[in-house]
Parts: sequence; structure tokens; C-alpha cells
Amino acid sequence: MNKSNILKISAVIYSSLMISGCVTNCTSTKVSEMPEETVLPVMQETPEPKTASIQVPQPQPVQPQPPVVQETPKQEITVAFKQETVNKKPVTEDPVPAEKKEEPVVVEPEPEPEPEPVVEAPAPEPEEDEYTRSVKQLADGAVVDHETFNKDKADVLAVIEELENVMKTQDYKVWLTYLDDASIAYWSKRTNLQKAQKRLPIKGLKIDSLQDYFTYIFIPSRQGHKMEEIRYETDKQVKAVQTRKDEEGKYIGDTVYYYLRKINGQWKLHLPEIK
Repeated sequence: MNKSNILKISAVIYSSLMISGCVTNCTSTKVSEMPEETVLPVMQETPEPKTASIQVPQPQPVQPQPPVVQETPKQEITVAFKQETVNKKPVTEDPVPAEKKEEPVVVEPEPEPEPEPVVEAPAPEPEEDEYTRSVKQLADGAVVDHETFNKDKADVLAVIEELENVMKTQDYKVWLTYLDDASIAYWSKRTNLQKAQKRLPIKGLKIDSLQDYFTYIFIPSRQGHKMEEIRYETDKQVKAVQTRKDEEGKYIGDTVYYYLRKINGQWKLHLPEIK
């Protein structure tokens, strides 16, 4: 505690003691009722100094100050590596790139698509006429002229028309007159008839004679079909056929129903053998 603070505290204590002594004297004068004329001298007592409890302020905690960092001047760094000294390169600002001038955009025209190749359909072959279709299978270099072809076709179709009437009446004896001798000899054999029996779509039919062949094989397989053209195998052998056509009416093939042979100037019915 410094000296000025001690003096201030002593003055305060002294003032308090003086006030306390005045009050005591005034009270004692009134009680004793001393005569007004007698004036007693007031003795001022010097009070003994009282020790007062002085609160000494506690020292405030000292906040730690951050240590002062003394900056040291930058030194050039030298790295020893293979006796080479690396110095810091001075920082240089990157130059500002110059503005690039926009180049004009060149729009190239799109290439025109190449034309698709045109695939030309092959030209349709000219349709064969009936005569060509009829004579193109001739064997052994045989030749049939148009006149012979027309006469043979008329004669063959006439025989087939007569056979249609025979089938309607199922006249077996008349039918035998239209057969050639080779057919009668082959189909009179029972072994050949049994071969034909096995090929029938309807099972259980018995083919024991040439008449059974006429009734159960010849008539059902040919009746109701119209013959239209003939096909030459030789100049003496032909097939009577029914032509097949597509939706546009073009010829696409044949179905054979009769085989005929020209014997002594007359067309005879031939029954093909089973192979």
C-alpha cells in the first residue's frame, strides 16, 4: 500500500472519532445541568488510533501475453545435391493472355446422299406356249411339227372323253378295249396287284383282279379331272395332263393322269408299272 492511501485512511478514522466525542460532551452537559456561567474548557482527547481492517485488493491474474515472434530476415536457401545450388526463383506474375480473335465459322455444306443402287429385277421370261411345253421333252431327237401336234392332241382328248363315260357307267368290259396288251398282261398278275393294294390310302381293300383295279384304283384316281394338254415322251407316247396355274393365271406345272401309246395309228391307254 502506498503512502497516499494510508493518509486517506487515517483522516477518515480521525474524523469519525471527533464526531463521536462531540456527541458525548453534549449529552453529559444536559444531564448535569451545569450553570450557564461556568464554562468548562473542553478537553480534546486525542483518541488512540484504532487499527482498522484494511482490505488489500487482490492482484488480478496476469493474462499470458503471446510470445513476441521476432521475424528473421529471409535467407537464401541452398540445397546441396550433387554440388548444385538451388535458389528460389523470384515469383513472377503470369502475363495476361492476349484476347483471341474469334475466327469466322465456316459452315461446310452437307454432302448429298449417294443415290441407292437400283436393283433391276430380271425381265420375266416369256411364257412358253402350249406347243413348246408339249414337245420340249421329246427324246431321241424326235420332232413333231405343229400340224401333227394339233391332230394328236385332238385324238388323245377324244379318247379320254370316252373313258370318262366308261368310268361313269363302270363298264369294265368296254374299259378293257381301251387298254394296250402290255398293261393287261402286267396287271393280271396277283403279285403286282398286291403291290398296288399296299399303296392304297384306304386300308382293307382287296385287289385280287384287274377288275378290282379298275373299280378301286383307276376310277377314283381319275374321275372328275379335266385334261387340258398333252406332253410328248416320244412321237408315239404321250401324257395327258391337267395344268396348274398361280393366282395370276401363269402356268406353274402339270399333274399327270393318263399315259397313252399310239399303236397302229390308234391311241391306247397304258397303265404304268410299279417300280
